Amino acid sequence: MHNVKQKLTDIRFGVITDIHFGNSEDPEVKKRDLRRCFDFWKDKQVDFAIQLGDLIEGKVPEAEKNLDDATAFLVEYSGTFHHVVGNNCLGIVSLDRYLERTSLDSPYYSFSSHGIRFIVLHGMDIKPETKPSNSTDISRKELLHKDPWANLYCGAIGGRQLHWLVGQLDEAKASGESAVIFCHFPLLKQTSDKPHGLLWNHDEVTDILRRNENIIACFTGHLHREAYFKRYGIHFMTFPGFVRRSEPHHYACCIVDIGERSVIVRDHEMNTIHELPID
Repeated sequence: MHNVKQKLTDIRFGVITDIHFGNSEDPEVKKRDLRRCFDFWKDKQVDFAIQLGDLIEGKVPEAEKNLDDATAFLVEYSGTFHHVVGNNCLGIVSLDRYLERTSLDSPYYSFSSHGIRFIVLHGMDIKPETKPSNSTDISRKELLHKDPWANLYCGAIGGRQLHWLVGQLDEAKASGESAVIFCHFPLLKQTSDKPHGLLWNHDEVTDILRRNENIIACFTGHLHREAYFKRYGIHFMTFPGFVRRSEPHHYACCIVDIGERSVIVRDHEMNTIHELPID
């Protein structure tokens, strides 16, 4: 029995990453520029917006206050807003507190719209402080000391979440959905650099992704600059950080249009950054 692929209908969503809400710059300037992103998304009628991690920065007790201030401010955006967990989000603040403040039931989750299953991954599932309870997750943590692209401020995806990911991709395939992946950490060397690093078990995760022809793209943050590479028929793209929006070749936020034949990424001034075919 062949699964009938759902027809993709045009969907538009907003993307922002690495906001780093905190004290490194004037908070009123940051709020002003975030409001411009909100207005941009509203004007362009996005179906939802997503922040790809590192919403906050700082140490105790500033980090907890920054999380409270950031999430209180984000409610100004009247549309649907999704969250991805980043390394700075959990550097000091507990996962439970982060989930509570962002109204998430789980740090990894999925939602479907317009014939696409959007899958949000939790790249800090295993981090330096984690004490894994099984041998495979212990091996994933040990990548920190074996892979030169694994560093202390990244993490890995554990076995339970990987099992969930495979199930999500199988369900999407069975229902005829395409898939889009969101993760804070890049998965390919071509979309990061050694100082910023990669998801520790990036090879394991990309091996899962390559076996699924229905995946359109994998969108990530963390690097603070833009990077792109196509592999396995999947568009891997890292978005520049909001925190560096004033620098050349960076932008505060963007919109992504996915249609039946292409993925188009435009910055906040509607300049086309990428126009990518869907195979």
